[in-house]
Amino acid sequence: MHFAEGTVLALMAGAAGKYYADDRDWPWLTAVGAVVAVLLLVGTIAVVRGENRDARRARSAVDRAAAAGTVATHYCAACGEASSPGTSRADGPATGRTDLPHGP
Repeated sequence: MHFAEGTVLALMAGAAGKYYADDRDWPWLTAVGAVVAVLLLVGTIAVVRGENRDARRARSAVDRAAAAGTVATHYCAACGEASSPGTSRADGPATGRTDLPHGP
C-alpha cells in the first residue's frame, strides 16, 4: 500500500514540476519536479523495506516462541521478542531469552 501511495506522490511531484515549468516558463522547475519525484521514490522504498524488515523480525520472534512451546501473540519491537497474553514484561519474553532488560 505504501509503495502505491509513494509512487502516486512521486508522479504528482514530477507532473507538477513539468506543468508549472510550462505554465510559468521556468524550465528549471522540470528538474526540481524530477528531483522531488526521485527523492519521494527513494523514501518510499526505504519505508517499504523497513516494514518488511519489521515483519520478518516479528515472524522470527513468534517462530522462536512457538519452538519454545509458547503461544506468542504480541511482538515487542524494542527488544525483538514475542510474548503471550498471560504474561507481563516482568515475566520475560516468551522465547526464554535472559539477556533482555525486562527479564526476571
